[in-house]
Amino acid sequence: MVPFQNPDIYIGSLKIQEPVTVFTDMLVACVCVFAFIKTKSKEINLGVELYRWFFLTTGISTLVSAIIGHAFLYQWGFSAKIYGWVTGIVSVAVGQYAALYHTKETLGEKSFNALFWINAFEICLALALVFLVFSFVVVEVHSAIGLIFSVTVLEYINYKRTKSVLSKYIILGVSIAVLAVLCHVFKLAISVWFNHMDLSHIIIAISVYTMYKGVALYQKNFQHITITNF
Repeated sequence: MVPFQNPDIYIGSLKIQEPVTVFTDMLVACVCVFAFIKTKSKEINLGVELYRWFFLTTGISTLVSAIIGHAFLYQWGFSAKIYGWVTGIVSVAVGQYAALYHTKETLGEKSFNALFWINAFEICLALALVFLVFSFVVVEVHSAIGLIFSVTVLEYINYKRTKSVLSKYIILGVSIAVLAVLCHVFKLAISVWFNHMDLSHIIIAISVYTMYKGVALYQKNFQHITITNF
C-alpha cells in the first residue's frame, strides 16, 4: 500500500480503489485528448505532428493506469500494472522522436541519425527491463532520460539558435513535469484523500497544457506566416 492511499469507495456494489487518484488520472487524460484534438492541423511537420501523438499516447497511458492500475486493480491483479507502464514508456518515446524531428534542421543529418538510433536502443532497453525487473522505477528512469536528457536538451539547443516558441513551451512543460516527479520521490501527500500521486497528476495536467500551448502557438504562427507569404 502506498503512503496515504485513498480509501476505497463503493457505488452500489461496485468497488473503486484509489478514487481521487483515478479522478486525477482521468483529468490528465482529458487534458491530453483536448490537446490532441485542438492541435489538429493540415500543416505538414512531422515533429509537431508527433507532439500531437505524444499528447494522445500520454492520455491513453493515464487512462489505462486509472482503470486497470488503480480503480479495478483488485480485479486484474498487481501484474496488470504492466499495461500502464508499457504505454507510459511508449508515450515518452513518442515525445523523444517529436523533439528529434522538430530539431532535425538544427542538429544536422549526422547528429540526427546518431540520436535516432540511440533513442531506439534506449526505448527497446526500457521495454525489456520493465518486464524483467517489473518495477515502475524503469518507467521513471526512462521518463527522466527521454524527457529531461533528450527532449529538453534538444529543444534547448533549438531554442538558443531559433528562439522557437514551441521549444520554449516544451522546455517549460517538462520543467513543470519535474515537480510531479519530486512529488513521487518525496511522497508529498496532503492527506489520504489527496496523496502524492494525486498532486503529481494535477501538476502533469498543467505540464501537458503548457506543452499544448506551445504547439498551438507554433501552428498559429506558421499559419500566419503562410497566409502572409501567400
